[in-house]
Amino acid sequence: MRRCRLLRGFVTCALAGLILVSAAGADGQTSFVDPVGDAGSSFDIKGVRVSTFGGGVGVEVTVTPNRFWCRGDGGDLPLLIAIDTDQNPDTGSAFYGTEVEFAFSPPGNAREGEPVFLRANGWGFRGARLPDGQYPGWECGPRIGGYFVDTSALGIGPTSGFNVVAATVSSRSDTAPDIGTFNYQQVAGTPPPTLGPDTRAPHVVTYPAQAAHGQLATLTYQALDGRGKTADTIRIYRGSRLLKTIRRALRNSNPFELSHVTWRVPATLRGRLRFSVRSTDAAGNRSNLGWAHLVVR
Repeated sequence: MRRCRLLRGFVTCALAGLILVSAAGADGQTSFVDPVGDAGSSFDIKGVRVSTFGGGVGVEVTVTPNRFWCRGDGGDLPLLIAIDTDQNPDTGSAFYGTEVEFAFSPPGNAREGEPVFLRANGWGFRGARLPDGQYPGWECGPRIGGYFVDTSALGIGPTSGFNVVAATVSSRSDTAPDIGTFNYQQVAGTPPPTLGPDTRAPHVVTYPAQAAHGQLATLTYQALDGRGKTADTIRIYRGSRLLKTIRRALRNSNPFELSHVTWRVPATLRGRLRFSVRSTDAAGNRSNLGWAHLVVR
């Protein structure tokens, strides 16, 4: 047996080779499909199932191929689930506006072998406590993994809908859906709320880079936007002198993945350069100007 957790209204047990979920009066369940084959040899999500159980909510993810992704005595699950409790990508974190996230403590962490609960903190997340007496449940088997929690911990009412996104934590992350979130309604047939104008600018994070003269330099950054679409402008400088401008047209921008552009460094160029990145979303909102160094040897 991997782990059992008792939550208000249901018990979840994860067995080697078998996943069992038992509930007192399941309220609803919806399954979403994700394309297979878009994660290479890493964990490839093929489906997400959202369930509500008399005061609780669970999100389960299935992967292919059939491989056991629980490792170690405590079991570490390379899966995170983020939930947009107000169904609004323009509030909450930069990860499609999600307000809460469930993940698994990595090896070496003080809480290794345990699920962790996080709340939005600015553009990202930070660890948070659930209400007294509550803790997230989890399950993990050869083809499935997931998290369970009381809806009261999320601030979700008995008829409220929410958005959800799943992502694997591996060498090549897979998200479900590939861009954006799935919408789940506890009352079947309820439409999600209509979004207002997008007034929230994207947020850019840049990372230092190194390259050899005469070779390709790879510049890495994150373009974070709640609605998942940005156009990016990258500029490379030596001191105050502009060497190169690279423009990327409006495109889907997955906040769970890094973005990369390449630039061939002139053969005669060495030293410490810098580059900037600015992103603009579909509504024309402009991000902060992100800066990082590029060292050419």
